[in-house]
Formats: sequence, C-alpha cells, structure tokens
Amino acid sequence: MDQVPGKKVQADASTIEEIYCQPCFQDGESLSAEAYCTVCKEFMCSNCTQFHKKQRISKSHSLLDKSSMPTTMRGFTTIDESSKLCDIHPEECIKYFCPTHQTLNCGHCSVLDHQSCKQQIISEIAKAFKEGQGYEAIKQVIDKLLKDIDTYVTDVKENIKLVEDLGEHEIAKIRNYRDQINKYIDERENTLLKTIANIKNTDETLLHSLKLQFDDLKIEVNAIKTKLEVQEKNTSQLFIEAHVSKNLLEGLELTLAEIVKKKTIQKYQLRIDPATERLLGSNTGFGTIEKMVTSKCLEQRFERSSSTTQAKNEKNTTLFDTATKLQEVGDKKTTTAYAAANVQDAGDEITTTADACTNEQAVGEIQVFQKIRMIDTNTVPKPGLIANGTQSSAKPKQKKQTVVNTDLTSLEFTRAPDIPVKSPSGTLNCGLTSMLVLPEDRLLIADCNNDIVAMVDLKTSSLMSEVDVPSTALDMCLLPGDRVAVSMGCMGIQLIETRGKLVLKDTIKVGGDCHGICYHNECLIVSYNGGNVEKINMEGKVLKKVSDSWLSRKPFKYPWYVAVVSDGLTEAIYVSDFDKNTITKLDMDLNIHQTFQNPALRGPTGITAVDNQLLICGLFSNNILCLDLPSGQMTKLLRISTPRSVCFSHQQNKMYVTALTEGTANNYVNVHKTA
Repeated sequence: MDQVPGKKVQADASTIEEIYCQPCFQDGESLSAEAYCTVCKEFMCSNCTQFHKKQRISKSHSLLDKSSMPTTMRGFTTIDESSKLCDIHPEECIKYFCPTHQTLNCGHCSVLDHQSCKQQIISEIAKAFKEGQGYEAIKQVIDKLLKDIDTYVTDVKENIKLVEDLGEHEIAKIRNYRDQINKYIDERENTLLKTIANIKNTDETLLHSLKLQFDDLKIEVNAIKTKLEVQEKNTSQLFIEAHVSKNLLEGLELTLAEIVKKKTIQKYQLRIDPATERLLGSNTGFGTIEKMVTSKCLEQRFERSSSTTQAKNEKNTTLFDTATKLQEVGDKKTTTAYAAANVQDAGDEITTTADACTNEQAVGEIQVFQKIRMIDTNTVPKPGLIANGTQSSAKPKQKKQTVVNTDLTSLEFTRAPDIPVKSPSGTLNCGLTSMLVLPEDRLLIADCNNDIVAMVDLKTSSLMSEVDVPSTALDMCLLPGDRVAVSMGCMGIQLIETRGKLVLKDTIKVGGDCHGICYHNECLIVSYNGGNVEKINMEGKVLKKVSDSWLSRKPFKYPWYVAVVSDGLTEAIYVSDFDKNTITKLDMDLNIHQTFQNPALRGPTGITAVDNQLLICGLFSNNILCLDLPSGQMTKLLRISTPRSVCFSHQQNKMYVTALTEGTANNYVNVHKTA
C-alpha cells in the first residue's frame, strides 16, 4: 500500500521533537517529560515533578500533566535563573539588581525597599555581563593570580631543597669544626702528657742515681766502722785507725753534702688556660647559629611585582572604566568591579607579606645558640605616644577607682642583694626567660638553658623546689588551683602544680612555635614566633586568631610576651613585639585596639601587669619602662643592661629582674627595693 505523503514527515518531526525533562537535561540526562510548570516554564520528569511539589518555594506552582502540557519544546528554551537565596528573605531567590543602591534583591526586597528604584532583571543583563569586558578582565586577574601561586609553589619546592642542602652544609661545617677542635685538644693533651712524662723520667733517673750513691757511701762508712771496732782492744792501733778514718770521714761528709744538693725534684701542676676557662663559662662557646630571614622565592617574585605596580594600577583603572560603560548598557557592573577590586587587594597583600619576609632585622631566640641582630634605630618614630600609627589626642576616660593602685613611677628603687638561682642539677649557666610571684613570698623562674622551672623562697633567697620540663621553658602564667602553664616552643605547653613541690601535670599541644602565654576565663592566649596570636581552650583547640591567612597583613613579627590586664571595667590583652618595638592592646576577641611605641623602648621582651600599669623590659634600650594604661604615658623607671623579664611583689615591695648577660651573672635574679 502506498504511504500517504506527509505522514512520514510528521512521524519524523515527532521523533525529533521528543520532549525531555529540562532540569535533568542540564545535568546530562535525557528523560521524558511528564509535566510542565506554567510558572517556571519548564518540562519535568516524574522525579523532578514530585520534588517540585514538595519544595516550599514551588509547591504552589500550577503543573500541567502530560496530556495537557505543550506538545513541543520550541519556544521553551531554558533561561538561566539565579538559585541564590536572599539573605533577608530565605524563601525567595535573588532576581533583581538595583543600580541606585548597588544591591542584589529578591522580589520581597524590591517591593519593600526599592519601589522608587529602576531595577534591572539579572537574567536579562547576565548575558551582556558574561560576554563583556568586565567578566573577561576578572578572569584574567584570576588566571594571573593562579599562575603566580603556581610559580610560588614551584619556588617553595626549590627552597625545600635549598633548606635541606643548607642544613647539610652547615652541619658538615659544624662536624668539621668539631673535628678540628678535637684534634687541637688531642694535640694539646698529648703535649702536656709528654711534658709530664719527661719531667717524671728526669726525676726518676736522678733519684735512682742518688740512691746508688747513698748505697756506696753507706758501704764505705760501714767499712770504717768495722775497722774501728776491730781495733778497740788495741788502743794504739785504734788511735792510728781513728786518725786515718777521721780524714776519710771528712771526705765522705763532703761527698754526702754534694749528693744531698742534687736531691731536689721538680714539682708541677696544671695551670688552667684562662681563654679555655672563659670558653667553658660562655653560652656561645663553639659557635652560634645566626638566623638570617630571607625568602628567595618571595624576594625574587615581588621584586618583579614591584616593577609592574604601575601596570597593575592602569589595568585596575581600565577594569572600573569598563564596568562603568557596562552599567550604561544595563550590565551588572558592581559585582565585577568589586570582585576585581578584592582580587587586586589580595595581590597587594601578597606584596606586603613579601616585604615583611625580606626584612633583614632577623631575630633568633636569645641564649638558645642564636645571635641577636641589632635593630636599626633610624626606623624608630618621632617621640610621642602612637596609637594605631597616629598621635593620640583623645583624653582617657576616667574610671571609678575602688582600690588604691601602686604608682610605680612615684617610687625610688635601690639595688638590693641578688638572689642566686642556679640549680645544682643545671649543667649550663641559667637563661632566665620568665618569672612569676606566687603566694607566700615565692618566686617561680623559668630557665631555658637547662630546661628547668624552679621555685625560690623570697624570705630566705634559697631554692625550694625544681622540676625538669620536656623542652625549653620560655614563658609562664598563673592558672587557678595552684597551677602554672609553661610555654615550650614547638613542644607545646606544660602544666605544673605549684602546691608544695613542683609537679608536672598535663601537656597541651599547639600548632606552632609558641612563646608568650597568659590565662583568661578557662582560655590561654598564646603568641608564636611566626607572628600569630591565638586564643585556645585548655585542650589546645584554637578559638580565635589575630591572623588566619598568609595573604593577610600580620600585625606582629616576634610577639614574644603577652599579658592580660584589667584597666577598670574591661580587660585587655597586651603584646610586646620584639622586632617592631611595639606594645599592642587587643580586646578579648583578639581585635587590635591600640599600638604603643616610644623611642625609649627598643627590643621589648618581658611584660607584667602591676595594677593599672604595665612593666616592660627594653632589651636593646637597656631599661625598664612603665606604661600607664589609663593615660598611655610611658615612663622610664630603671636603667638595666639587657633585661629579659620583670615582676613586682606587693608583699616584698620589690622589683625582680632577669637580664641577658655573660657567664655566671646569668645565674642571679636582680632585686630592686623601694625606698
């Protein structure tokens, strides 16, 4: 039978025009449509239909089943709609952009807040944005940033190899130097032993010779004696023999006198070489490791980046100009401009971080086999108290005082006898990095050279108890329940019980090289040599950070000591930065409020709170300063060479200071009493 023309064509068309589920088709699946949403203007399969009915935002939509839905997909092309929900109205999707207020809005926002604004529909301007220069510019910025990151990663890998090679090279130098020292010591020992052997052999030879001469002399005297005894019965003959023997005896006496003159032996003892003695008493004997902070990858990359700063700025200007033009044709320019600006800012932050890394004012840990490099005093700001980089002119708020505080600046301090704190078990001279005044006139000290925490009786100036800690003891803080916490660098934090004898308790792990430590409301505030300051709980979990990203500008470089101070109705954290010569005030959420700096303070180390004042050690400025917290006034109290830590006892009315000195002077705590 002949087929009717057109029927076949109709069949082919229906096959081509098969209706698919549009949501599933976008995910790469071709499922037959079972319903059509008149609101969303979308064909959906059975699964998508059921889901559509359950969704709160779409359950009220009108759905057409397969028998009544459109028979073709022509004219029903998929429109890209935003699926991002509104922050203010979570049940609504963002669909509009207000150029006047530069905001993204849902339908509710448009009705409530933007009735008088000429808003744009995002779906209508999105295509122009995608095809415009604004989106292309931000993609180029992202691509460049990713490329730069990949370059830095490559350089980091190269520097890992450099670090390994440098370590092996320096270790080889140490081994070689040690071999030279061993060889020199062996040669000197052999020389001294040979000298002693020569003296000994000479004396022994002399003494053996003298013994033989004495034996011969004795034989001659005995012979004369025998002759005389034989002639005792014959007096005439005795007289003759005695007369003859007299001359012989005189000669023998002279011989004996000559022999006795030769009897002197050489006495000797080892005289210790003064240079060697000083070497054994030095903390830098054999050598030191001088840390020089340089980053090859960052230095090279950002030197190149600095040469293209002008090009970056021009590109950024072009980006905003393009966005402005797109706004004139109805494009959504704000998102592009803001995103590009944020990426640009991130790039600027990278440069800032690199500049910080190339700072040659490298500071290593004091008396732990590293040198301190003096900081350039030309970088010290002009005199005057600086708050957040500007001269503070605001008058401090007057708070109601309920107690009488000790005004340290009004006191006169005189030197009292030092307290010896060298432990009998310590093999090295002390490195006193921290002190705490405990109840009952006790002083707790941390010795980083011998890894010891010791307790001193201030009444008798004698050691009461000591305990070895697992690693270098750096800083300490008081805890409730007769306990203290001791920071130990990368080894974490050691808890110690101070009731009676010192007893080690739990150890808290941390995520870095911790140094400063203080306590507040079941939390520890810890500072790290890398520049971060964190608040952690007593299990070591990080609760807050001052700096979370390596891209962000870090406010600290070497924040060695921290302290919590109550200055009235509020409490605050104070951080001393050894490299930046600053004292920084943070709130309890680690937000920076104020930064103090003064030309009289260089190399700040240990800090401690005394009422509403802060005692500060100036290691490089060789002084103890007092920061009055209400007024922000910094006053010099004492001139002391290289002070490291300080504390004050109200009971004793004395200030205790440890200093970074040479030799056995490190084994004492300096005491300054009030007049």
